[in-house]
Amino acid sequence: MVTVPIAEELAFRGYLLRRLISADFDQLSFPRFTWLSFLASSVLFGALHGRWLAGTVAGMFYAWAMYRRGRVADATLVHATTNALIAADVMILGNWGLWK
Repeated sequence: MVTVPIAEELAFRGYLLRRLISADFDQLSFPRFTWLSFLASSVLFGALHGRWLAGTVAGMFYAWAMYRRGRVADATLVHATTNALIAADVMILGNWGLWK
């Protein structure tokens, strides 16, 4: 619930989202927005997960969290919260299918 959101958010929001805008991604500020980078990074994030549509929507939400204040840490916190809620659902209600 902690390390995976950090790694995924650094990869998808910290690197890929900005790399889709410019080869000099390290020179871009985090609030820099383009539809291509927003949608492509979210779809690729969704493709990485078992449920691609839910993963894509989650990726869009995490990108929005980052854009809101320009901090990858915000997206990481929302991602970790999502994972904690999914874990609680699995453990409490026994919805083991969520962990494919």
